[in-house]
Amino acid sequence: MSRLVNVAFQGGTHGNFLRYCIDKFSTKTPHIDGLPFSVNNTSHNLEINYSESVNRYHPTDNPAPYFTDPEEPHILVTVDKKDLLFLERWVTLRAGDYSVDTDNDEITLTKEFLRAFLWKEKLEKHYKIDVSKDTVPRYIMRDFYKMSFLDTNKNGFIEIDNLLRSHMPKHTFCFPLGNFWDKEQFKDTLAQADKELDLGLDLSDLQVHDIFLTKLHNISTRHRALDIIQAIQNKTDIDISNIDTVEQAYLSSWIEENNSFVVVPQSNSFFKSTGEIIRWLQTYPEHYKAMNPNLPKFNGIPNPFHLWNLKK
Repeated sequence: MSRLVNVAFQGGTHGNFLRYCIDKFSTKTPHIDGLPFSVNNTSHNLEINYSESVNRYHPTDNPAPYFTDPEEPHILVTVDKKDLLFLERWVTLRAGDYSVDTDNDEITLTKEFLRAFLWKEKLEKHYKIDVSKDTVPRYIMRDFYKMSFLDTNKNGFIEIDNLLRSHMPKHTFCFPLGNFWDKEQFKDTLAQADKELDLGLDLSDLQVHDIFLTKLHNISTRHRALDIIQAIQNKTDIDISNIDTVEQAYLSSWIEENNSFVVVPQSNSFFKSTGEIIRWLQTYPEHYKAMNPNLPKFNGIPNPFHLWNLKK
């Protein structure tokens, strides 16, 4: 049978919630009772009686060219670089209900998690950690995230997004991930998808999106890391002792990108205030300053130390 639409998405990017909303609000599908949310606050409630008109799947589960039934209408949830800071803060907890908490001092990565998140080879190559036997210290996890922020082109979400966009079916509507995190943007984007794909949506009642936001980890602190950077730039001292590992990594990448010849130290503990960061930068020992091999570019040109590091 020909489906109304196929929702294609990377794990953790709200494709199940989008499937629910389309199937729920479309006048072309049977009525749906209940809410999609699971005990883990994801939209993985298996008791929902979905129609067969709205399909959802991970394209990367398939061999190239990845998409199934390419002649049918598709919605592809797309990931932009600006989404990474917020996405990375909770995706290991929610995607697949793997519940991997990267804020622990020692982080355990399960076999199921590692099948979905291709971290094993990278952690072994760069940190000599065998994740099948060992936990990952928080300082390594921070550095792992930091490196992906310093070169977002190599972030797994961005690599896969580029791959999927280059192979997506002709009749595909791109739904930006960041538009899930604001009710008006979500509604407007759904309306655009409806207009383009003729989904027959009635968007008069979107209370379910209010519930969705309450179940989304850290939504109230979505922009906290950016506020902390503003405080550093303004030489304002604020407490940052409660920020998570991903925020620490993002701040570390910003510090290294915006201050020549410094490298943020490796330790499970982190700066407790912006005043501490400001003071640390002011007193960074001159005899430790050197070209940072983490930076892909320096003064706008390829960094030879970074290129040499990649060849090792």
